[in-house]
Amino acid sequence: MPSKPLGGRRAVVTGGGRGIGRAIAHRLALLGADVAVLARTRAEIDRVAGEIGSHGVRGVAIPADLRTYAACRTGIDAARGTLGGIEILVNNAGWTLTTPFLEETEEYWRRVIDTNLWGVIYCSRVALEWMAEHGGGVIVNVASDAGRVGTGGEAVYSAAKGGVIALTRSLAREAASRGVRVNCVSPGPTETEVLAENRADPARAARIERMIRLIPMRRVAQPEEIAEAVAFFCSDASRYVTGQVLSVSGGLTMV
Repeated sequence: MPSKPLGGRRAVVTGGGRGIGRAIAHRLALLGADVAVLARTRAEIDRVAGEIGSHGVRGVAIPADLRTYAACRTGIDAARGTLGGIEILVNNAGWTLTTPFLEETEEYWRRVIDTNLWGVIYCSRVALEWMAEHGGGVIVNVASDAGRVGTGGEAVYSAAKGGVIALTRSLAREAASRGVRVNCVSPGPTETEVLAENRADPARAARIERMIRLIPMRRVAQPEEIAEAVAFFCSDASRYVTGQVLSVSGGLTMV
């Protein structure tokens, strides 16, 4: 029997308690990686860590609010210490609402930027320090096609995710000499709890339905479809790929 593609590797998935993050954690575990899931809600990450353990690998739950540098350093270091190292970091944590820019507050903007951009910067810095000193690794950032083409009702979120895409390319140039690859998966609308939260408001739901009508495949993605793309970048199948952005959007964006 051939070994699993990610056998023996140690992965950290932020925002791993539900939705896309949960699907990514499961996919990496099925491919043989030990996985630490980081998120704020302890019950969710405990559940996912237990599910991962059923795949015959280690599943670790690390509670963390990844909006400050101190919290990211504590969380990533705890995951690395528990697993014994970190070869894979998936920066997946994210959050937004679909709201008009002129109705948003500074507090909302800060939460969006802190969650979607600063958390990626902080976690990448901590993980990259270890990877650069221990033979390399892989960082996969989960952005959004909102960051590539913009989305009405998600102006600041689009700006944050555009920052993630730029960060991906810049870090890829810097980190290649250290044996670290950095790539980005850019989902379109995906069936997650955040999407459900937005659909609960009639005005937001109408915007979402209009967006779905623009998707050539006429549906939103399932979290597992995003996880497959992330797993590609985590594996040796992409060993000569860095600094790339892969849209998984049913054809909504073709750039």
